[in-house]
Amino acid sequence: MAEKFAVGVDLGGTKILAGVVNMSTGQLISAAKKKTRVIEEGGELIKRIASCISESMEIAGVEPKKIVGIGVGAAGMVDRERGILLAAANIGTNDLPIAEPLSSQFGLPVRLGNDVEVATLGELHYGAGRDCDNFVCMFIGTGIGSGIVNNGKIYRGGYGTAGEVGHIVVMPDGLPCGCGGYGCLETYASRTAIAKTVLYDINHGMDTVLRDKIDPTKGILRSKAIAQALEMGDASTLRAITQAAQFLGIGLATVINFYNPKRIILGGGLVEAVPHFFDLAELEARRRALRIPSRKTEIVRAELGDYAGTIGAALLCKS
Repeated sequence: MAEKFAVGVDLGGTKILAGVVNMSTGQLISAAKKKTRVIEEGGELIKRIASCISESMEIAGVEPKKIVGIGVGAAGMVDRERGILLAAANIGTNDLPIAEPLSSQFGLPVRLGNDVEVATLGELHYGAGRDCDNFVCMFIGTGIGSGIVNNGKIYRGGYGTAGEVGHIVVMPDGLPCGCGGYGCLETYASRTAIAKTVLYDINHGMDTVLRDKIDPTKGILRSKAIAQALEMGDASTLRAITQAAQFLGIGLATVINFYNPKRIILGGGLVEAVPHFFDLAELEARRRALRIPSRKTEIVRAELGDYAGTIGAALLCKS
């Protein structure tokens, strides 16, 4: 049987990560990466995605006839049938057709899904969920999203938006969120939230080794920089990480109490780079969740790393 490949694209708030994936093994053959920029025209974003796809295909060196399609996982609410990105607060665009322009350019079928949903698909087939039929994947990055697996299949809910755990309200009338609401989990527990806490400390005269590592206008802070600062014993970083982990624990406890999953899989660059963040969040979750599910629910790290979304997006081409 001839090998078949697909291109997977992870479209997030800070980066576009495309790669060619072997559909039989889940192996990532190549990868190309570009920054996601806040743009005036949606067409510019499509050009950047297309450029990333082209680069990944060139690196892979796979015969074009062996590539069966392109899958895109986008950070936001999506219309899967029409291939349209409906709302993406962390990318800065709404009602953007994704599938049609990419399909026209590459002459391949294009499938669109939510970024965390497809990362969950990757973990289900080739990662930390491959031996479990009931789990929740949560990825912490620019925002916080989750994917739900029920009876071995992705659960999307009544209207296709299940898993928006980043918008659980953890602080009534709290900080404004990009979704238009207030006090959402991702405004307190995401990497963006950590950056804002550090910026607050800087603006109030607290010294931190992250002063030169943070973009004061966009509030962008890399996971690696956070990990390094924590290793150096930076007080502001420890405060920010501790606060974010406590709020994440509240979110995890809510998921445990409501959905009662067998397993919660945590992923994203912050979870990978900062073990202390994962450990604190797990402790808080087990302290707050109901006694029996708190004891029984597994909380583990994702296994596919930065490429869960890329591999999972490619798997959209299987269906």
